[in-house]
Amino acid sequence: MASLVYLRNKKNGVTYVYSNHSYRDKETHKVKHDRKCIGHLDPDTGKVVPNRQRKANTKSSEPPVTCKVEDIGVSMLAENAAKQSGVERILKETFPDDWKAMLTCAYYLVSEGRPLCHAEQWSSATRTPFGGRLGDQRISELLTRITAEKQQTFFAKWTGTNYAQEDFFALDITSVSSYSEQNNFVRNGYNRDKEALPQINLLMVTGEKTHLPVYYQMLPGSIHDVRTLRMNLQKMYLLDMKSLSLVMDKGFYSEKNVDELYRLRHKFLIGVPFSTSLADKAVERNRETIVSHHRLIEVMGNELYAVTEAKPWKGSHRMYVHTYFDVFKAAMDERKFNHKLLGWHDELVNNEAIAENQKYYDRFFIVKDTPKRGRKVEYNEEAIASYKKNHIGWFVLISNKIKDAAEALSVYRRKDAVEKEFDDLKNDLDMKRLRMHTPRSVEGRLFIQFLASILTSWLRNKLREAGWLKNVTLQEVIDEMKSLREVSPTGKRKRLMTTLTNKQQEILKLYHVSV
Repeated sequence: MASLVYLRNKKNGVTYVYSNHSYRDKETHKVKHDRKCIGHLDPDTGKVVPNRQRKANTKSSEPPVTCKVEDIGVSMLAENAAKQSGVERILKETFPDDWKAMLTCAYYLVSEGRPLCHAEQWSSATRTPFGGRLGDQRISELLTRITAEKQQTFFAKWTGTNYAQEDFFALDITSVSSYSEQNNFVRNGYNRDKEALPQINLLMVTGEKTHLPVYYQMLPGSIHDVRTLRMNLQKMYLLDMKSLSLVMDKGFYSEKNVDELYRLRHKFLIGVPFSTSLADKAVERNRETIVSHHRLIEVMGNELYAVTEAKPWKGSHRMYVHTYFDVFKAAMDERKFNHKLLGWHDELVNNEAIAENQKYYDRFFIVKDTPKRGRKVEYNEEAIASYKKNHIGWFVLISNKIKDAAEALSVYRRKDAVEKEFDDLKNDLDMKRLRMHTPRSVEGRLFIQFLASILTSWLRNKLREAGWLKNVTLQEVIDEMKSLREVSPTGKRKRLMTTLTNKQQEILKLYHVSV
């Protein structure tokens, strides 16, 4: 098998490139190598500079031999993910003129996770679907052509591919800060990353079995979770995602949202906040009896107590209320709460009150200000004890589908798949800031980001299935594959590849990629 070998000369510091041919010696039965120096590595460009031709050949009319060097490792994995997941096929159907450039941008985000303005240099030295340098101006034009209508066509086909494979879809929202002043979706609002910048909200739906993103929607930055559900349920209904089974955190709970889920005949599993009487009454009913070995369950290696009650919802619907008490969570919750109490106390004593904490001051403290003695801050022991009794270690889930408490909690905790996708979007895939300034560019940029998220999720799923995630991350796999290159001499069909490391061979075998 032909490959390339890089050897650095310690005396002059030059890295020489050899064509390496491995063969088995028939007499010794050992592997031997036949190597021939073909040039040296340019330290600035990373390209192979071929050896000079002999003087006898200078009179020849044939052009000098040059070599094209391309990074191929990460692209091989991304290409496999695009084909196997079905993304490439659907993109070809939906964006027949732009799918190659769109996948190239997605490959770049998977590999580098940097702003798209740097993709031009990367694409010139990497094997991609586009097949050459993808200029910054061309990328900007591409983003404006990814219209909302074409995106909806893609979503309809993509959700149709994944809908039958899932029992539940996890739904969540995150905030993405933006510098744009022209985008109507960019508003000031509750920022989940505690940043002062204007933002947009991004809602994403992810399959709980496939762990693949299925659908996303850009929302105004000033809107809260409970106000977004109805509108997006209607949009998903139009995508033929009917009779959905959704799992959502307590930020989506409201009576109106539950009414809407029943009306649209969706199945659901939702966390219930303790700001509602539903959760408070569930704890009150079970506080004295829940700690019993008959109610002890195990979910994902964690033991806790649980009670399930069938309750009517407004007289016409049945609902299962799952109430949980976790001793370990209780200890952690009390520690966190006590830490916050001390902080709030110090803020009051030092006259450094924060407006957003006022509701905690009023609930947990008794403050007296007198002209002579100054300020006196006391703990409201009754309110603190009541809070700990009804909140510390407790949580409540409701569902109109899942009757078993252990199954409900298992499904709810798998919702972490969505949170992982958001983490990828804002960190590994460069979505911490949106640098685009026009609405069309932002929409196109988000769609490219969505494609990259599908590819990374598919690649991570394979690592999870093989048990690799216990010892290695997807980023480490990507970094390992970046050193794999291919050299193509001009005018010759033969291609040379850098020698595969043992780890690279294992990775390619895992993803069933043939060299």
